[in-house]
Amino acid sequence: MQDADDLIEINPLDLFCSSLDTLRGTSIDQIIPPNSGWSSRPNAGSGVAGLPSTAAQTTNNLLAGITGGSGAYRTDRDEIQRMCRRGIPPSLKCAAWIINVVAAANPSMSKSDCDDFGTFRKVRVIDHGWDLTLKSLFPDESDLERAEVIDFGVGHDHLMNIMLRDHGGRPIPDKGIQSLTKVLHAARDSLGLEFCPLLPDVSCLLLSYMPESYAYATIRQMVVDDSSYFLAISRVQHLAWCKTFSDLMKRYIVMFSYFYHIRDRF
Repeated sequence: MQDADDLIEINPLDLFCSSLDTLRGTSIDQIIPPNSGWSSRPNAGSGVAGLPSTAAQTTNNLLAGITGGSGAYRTDRDEIQRMCRRGIPPSLKCAAWIINVVAAANPSMSKSDCDDFGTFRKVRVIDHGWDLTLKSLFPDESDLERAEVIDFGVGHDHLMNIMLRDHGGRPIPDKGIQSLTKVLHAARDSLGLEFCPLLPDVSCLLLSYMPESYAYATIRQMVVDDSSYFLAISRVQHLAWCKTFSDLMKRYIVMFSYFYHIRDRF
């Protein structure tokens, strides 16, 4: 529990933005479990002590209320990874995702500047940028009414699965489809993406915890250069990713088969 002095020092602009289900319109639990290690804002106690200040090395250095007085970098990093694997509180997923994407995409950016993307300090900037993008894409309401969801190479059947059953087990509501349409058209017409089979699915995931503006801002950071760390944005990259995944699966299947065989012998 925070003491009175700490509570007095809180600036509302420093609080993390709450998650919002734009895709399905369902409510999201905004409570951060007590004693979970998660914080509602970046502060001296919400990062891992001893980590360097560059964003590339502090991708996981936020949203976690861990104080590592000894500066044991590896131990603290492992603890944050365990926390994330146990689950990020739904209310913090919007902030957690955009901050970590920004940090990974901008290695030279300071931790405080990365943190700002997940706090109320950046809301006006992100929303204003999105408003300008929408005005350029859909000058008239009828333009949006005629727009269709872009598949980005995923194929019609897979796109139908995404919209009808993959997210929540039932069709995405019309309002969510409209939000998805806006984000995908912005990715194509403003960011220049033409082939990116993972994008429709990733956009749905982001919109499940983010408003349209934050989903678009996150995708924009994901594809900040031609060799995206997050998404395959060309056919060559997509095939390379698939080949790598296939090779890894073959290797692990052989490895696990060997271990199971040895275990059964004993």
